[in-house]
Amino acid sequence: MSTTDFPPPDPGETEAELVAAQTAVSEHRHLVARRERAALAVRTAQQHVADARKRLADESADVARLDSLSLTRVWAGLRGERTERLDRERAEQQAAEYAVATEEARLASAEREVAVVDASIAALGDVDARLERALEAKEAWLRASGGTTAAELADVARETGTLRAERTEVGEARAAAAQAADALDAAAEELRSANAWSTYDTFFDGGMVASVVKHDRLDRAADLVRHADAALAHLGVELGDLGERGVEGVGVDGMTRTLDIWFDNIFTDLSVRERIAEARDRVDAARQAVGQVAARLDARARDVESRLAELTARRERLLLG
Repeated sequence: MSTTDFPPPDPGETEAELVAAQTAVSEHRHLVARRERAALAVRTAQQHVADARKRLADESADVARLDSLSLTRVWAGLRGERTERLDRERAEQQAAEYAVATEEARLASAEREVAVVDASIAALGDVDARLERALEAKEAWLRASGGTTAAELADVARETGTLRAERTEVGEARAAAAQAADALDAAAEELRSANAWSTYDTFFDGGMVASVVKHDRLDRAADLVRHADAALAHLGVELGDLGERGVEGVGVDGMTRTLDIWFDNIFTDLSVRERIAEARDRVDAARQAVGQVAARLDARARDVESRLAELTARRERLLLG
């Protein structure tokens, strides 16, 4: 049951909750920005810790080499420098250990900051849903009160509903266009391979092996073309839901009915090559057409989102003004 099915709440309480909800939304945005900064600090600190640990590993290896029975130790001892060098390397090792501890402390601090912000964000709950409930309550009160604002809100609601339905349909059509494009790309690639094998078989006497591979490629290409054809048919249905009649106009309809090119009336290699070329031309034309459809759908989707944003802003102005 919608908010408007209930008696509107007290106007004072409605306004108070609306103000509180707006405050929560503002605080949430502030916390999200703060978390992004804190997360960046964590990533930076993690890199610094990794660098410091690498330096410590290098310094520890230097100390171990001087402190072990190695050629380095023997040579340093003979020159009377071993003790001095070992003391220096140990001091550098200790400095590296201190640097690791410092960077690890900074990392822990940054991680604590992220945890604190996350807890604050979680405590606010779903601020967008809270604001929407407050706006709905205000809308219910205004509609019950009547007047020009109520009429405008009703218009906004109707337009918003229409646009949301259109957004769904456009999204489904865009998904269908993407599927058709993928299917056509796969068919084009297989046809390219089939064409290469056909050329080899025709002009370089590829023999039985080349013929077998060529016909295998042709069979696979035929399957992919059938799949692309089905995807294009589905795209046509989705476009029809939008009132679009542009599939035939851009040359998709009838251009991918290429199953007949694989019938048994192909007698010569040259005939096969010609039919492959014809199929490639048709698939390429279909790919171009689907690209145009996809671009048109993208533009329509942007237009729908823009109009929905305008309606949302208009509704908020009516409710908050």
